[in-house]
Amino acid sequence: MAAGLTYRELVREVRRLTREVRRDTAAFQDLAKAQKDEAADTYRISEQIAHLKVDAATVAETAEVSKIMQGMSNAAIAYATCAQEAGRSAAAAETQARTDHDGIQEARDVAPVPMADRTWYSQE
Repeated sequence: MAAGLTYRELVREVRRLTREVRRDTAAFQDLAKAQKDEAADTYRISEQIAHLKVDAATVAETAEVSKIMQGMSNAAIAYATCAQEAGRSAAAAETQARTDHDGIQEARDVAPVPMADRTWYSQE
């Protein structure tokens, strides 16, 4: 695939991937927050049912579910953090592609030489 990749295609694809990663990162962060809130609610429920004299096993199981949910929330937060880093890396790749290749593309676009559009320029 890389052999036939042009500068414009590279920038377009990196930009698309950057948007996709950022969009998904926002979804991961929302999910992590929702899981954290659910874990806190479940823990509050375990405390409330303990005050209502519900059997100790049920209270303990509800508290354990809350701990498991908190662990899942922590994992989701860590995943979202990694996704944020991936988004930053994708944006950096786009910037690097522009820095490294934009001048070449600009020179090619304004070249007065008719053969600047010939296909042999893209051959290996």
